[in-house]
Amino acid sequence: MPTPVPANARNPLRTFQFRLRMSTSAAGDYVAGVRTVSGLSVSVGAYETWEGGNNLHRYAQPHKVNWEPLVLEQGLALDDTLERWARAVLEFARTGKAPGEPVKRDLFLDVWDAWAHPTDVPPPGGMAARIRSFHVHNAWVSKLHALPKLDAMAGEVALLTLELTHEGWEPVPRPVLSTPTTSLPAP
Repeated sequence: MPTPVPANARNPLRTFQFRLRMSTSAAGDYVAGVRTVSGLSVSVGAYETWEGGNNLHRYAQPHKVNWEPLVLEQGLALDDTLERWARAVLEFARTGKAPGEPVKRDLFLDVWDAWAHPTDVPPPGGMAARIRSFHVHNAWVSKLHALPKLDAMAGEVALLTLELTHEGWEPVPRPVLSTPTTSLPAP
């Protein structure tokens, strides 16, 4: 029975179920693994019109779309991609000039299937499967919480928290898996 390769300093993403790709990464490489994701929601407001003289019935049409900000939490790691992005946004806000790194970026948030325990045997093919993917359009860091409350007596994990404002998201269609067809013998 093969033993899965454990996460290590060279490949920490193997332990994350939520992984982040950016439009600026080479060949769609993952730039961050995140612990939690929230705010992947949208609401559509109503535009109401009323008929003259009829106050009992309204006509409602879809109107303004409100995309909730995404909130990502990541354990402090050696990789500083998300922090550099936040610094680029601050530099742009401070000077009004485009910094060396892009301020707005397209993101791909992938949700991976995980095994129940690190010693479980991986599925055939060797790797866990990406089960969902979301394309986030023109995101930028609107809030950065670099460290939580520091307490040497607590056994908590230090988390970096980012809030991302964006211009919408859409699910990426999953590839259709082809099923082998069996030909029936001719009568």
